[in-house]
Amino acid sequence: MKNVLAVSACLKRCSVAISYEGNIYEVNEHIDAAANLVWLANNLIKSYDIDLRKINGIIAASGPGSFTGTRVAQSFAKGLALSLRLPSVSVSYFDVIRKIYAQQSNTNVVVIKSEKNQVYYHINDYNYGISSYESLEDKIPDDATLIGDAIDASPNIVYITDFREAKNLLHFSHLISRESKISPLYIAHHNQYIINAQ
Repeated sequence: MKNVLAVSACLKRCSVAISYEGNIYEVNEHIDAAANLVWLANNLIKSYDIDLRKINGIIAASGPGSFTGTRVAQSFAKGLALSLRLPSVSVSYFDVIRKIYAQQSNTNVVVIKSEKNQVYYHINDYNYGISSYESLEDKIPDDATLIGDAIDASPNIVYITDFREAKNLLHFSHLISRESKISPLYIAHHNQYIINAQ
């Protein structure tokens, strides 16, 4: 897709990126998502004279992470997509990390900060969830490379913090279609489901 708007939000971090007419414009701020995401997006659009009628699709982050931030970003994206009659899609931070940062030659385990000494983990397509640091060690292969921002001492580490920036979501523009949908990432924990709990 040629012109795409992407949004990502945590409780105290907002990110908006727009791929427009061959250029990428972005803004990343440490401000309250619920109060400022619309304002931030509007300022970016006005600053670069972006015509919203030329936007082809919208991408929103699906988590895992802040429940409030995820819902704010997705509500904004859904509302804008509905008003402009555009297709939209959501992408998880697991997918972002795997596509952009994963080392192809190793087994990669994505670990993202949660709360109370817990991490969200993603080992493969069918093995993801939330775990304590201690029990995570039992779940991962010995030769695994850990990638993410929830990493303590380990010999195989790729520590990254900027994966939540909306510009990373633009790598998934090819997923936008009329059939695609925006929804939060649900993660299982103790036989119950939690939604991006942090």
